[in-house]
Amino acid sequence: MKGPKSLSWRLGLSGALVAAWASALLGGYLFTSFEQQLVRRDDVQLLGKMRQLRQLLSRSGTAELLAQQADYLRDTMSGESNALIEIREAPGQGGAVLLSINPPHLPLLTTAPLLLSEEPGLQHLTHWTTPDGVPAAGLNAWARLADKDVEVRLARLYPERRALLADYRLRITAASLAAGLLAAGLVLALIWQGLSPLRRLRAQTAAIGPGSLGLRLQPADAPQELQAWVESLNEMLARLEQGYAQLNQFAADLAHELRTPLATLTGQSQVMLSRTRTEAEYAALMEAQLLELDRLNRMVDSLLFLARSEHQALSGDLPKEALSAGAELARQVDYFSDLAEERDLQLHVDGDAALSAEPQLLRRALANLISNALRHARPGSRVDLRARREDTAEGQGWVVLEVVNEGAPVAAELVARFFDRFYRADESRHRDAGGSGLGLAIVRAIMALHGGSAEVRQPVPGRMVLVLRFPDAAHSGAEGVSERGPAPLSY
Repeated sequence: MKGPKSLSWRLGLSGALVAAWASALLGGYLFTSFEQQLVRRDDVQLLGKMRQLRQLLSRSGTAELLAQQADYLRDTMSGESNALIEIREAPGQGGAVLLSINPPHLPLLTTAPLLLSEEPGLQHLTHWTTPDGVPAAGLNAWARLADKDVEVRLARLYPERRALLADYRLRITAASLAAGLLAAGLVLALIWQGLSPLRRLRAQTAAIGPGSLGLRLQPADAPQELQAWVESLNEMLARLEQGYAQLNQFAADLAHELRTPLATLTGQSQVMLSRTRTEAEYAALMEAQLLELDRLNRMVDSLLFLARSEHQALSGDLPKEALSAGAELARQVDYFSDLAEERDLQLHVDGDAALSAEPQLLRRALANLISNALRHARPGSRVDLRARREDTAEGQGWVVLEVVNEGAPVAAELVARFFDRFYRADESRHRDAGGSGLGLAIVRAIMALHGGSAEVRQPVPGRMVLVLRFPDAAHSGAEGVSERGPAPLSY
């Protein structure tokens, strides 16, 4: 624990306070209950004493005993220490004191006495505390003595109760403090033990760094309440590992891609400056350098597009329009017809479906796919452009666009890399054609913006199928979108 800000300390302190309060409340409840039971017991005994006095006074001969053997009768009626008794004649008969047992000479109650017909009850008792702090209780009642009525004033002092309660209070306080401290210690120990999985997870997390992104937290070391969190954290670490690997690969690929044109420009500049050349030679060298610079510009533009598309994919703000997939494929056929004829290829469109997409991004994705297919298709073959609607078992609808071409077989482990940045199936031919290896990566970024996906299949060797999947317009809520929505990115 590191101090007040530690979770263990806060939980332990809270548990200790709760335990202390619980012990104090329990001790207070026990003390109050015990005190009430003592008071009730003493009150019942005091009422019994009043009934006993009434009975004694009502017997024949008691009046003579009061006059002749006052000491004997006093002891008989007192029966116990700390009992205060005073018997008086009725005010109409003189009000003389017939018997007084009051060693401390304390004033007794002067309340109206109970009638002879009234049975003394707990509700008739009066409780007070003497000037010395001793609790007392008493009541007044009429009694029959021989042939006349007398007033009996009865009280009882309870110094032993005060001492007993003081001792009990001290014991309760000590027991409550001890129980609170013990409970606090147990709570702290249990919390420390209960948080041990977090300490293990902290140690595992501390071991994860740039060079050990493959490590994962162990769900078995976490309690059930944290297992979902640990699994989510492991999934996040897997994404970070993948992103870190992609970033490293991207940096390496970018350095590799930039090294060649920069080396070319440097070499050409050195050759140009090595000796005086003719105007035609300078023009040829400048033209060659301009081609390399143009290639670098296209690469930078593509990288900027990918960066912007990834940012916009997070924001989710993309204006879409209702489009015809068949019409968009036919538009691409018109655009690439001359290139296809030059390479002795045929373009064929099949199918149609309504889709929701940003027009310029859709056309760029289709253009990248078709240009890639034409570049790698076998001369004399046909490139098929297909559109269809597809429903999944979960009820999700998709609009599927496919570009199919026949060419040289590609190894299965390389097919999965088609949409990676700077990947080229044929390095030399692709570079000679002026490509940067970013075309299909741009396609995947465009599909991510639309909430769709891009994939590649090779059902048989040499037959390549590039697939775009768009969420169905009926499920995307794109109907009625303006035909002139602003393009989200610059190209």
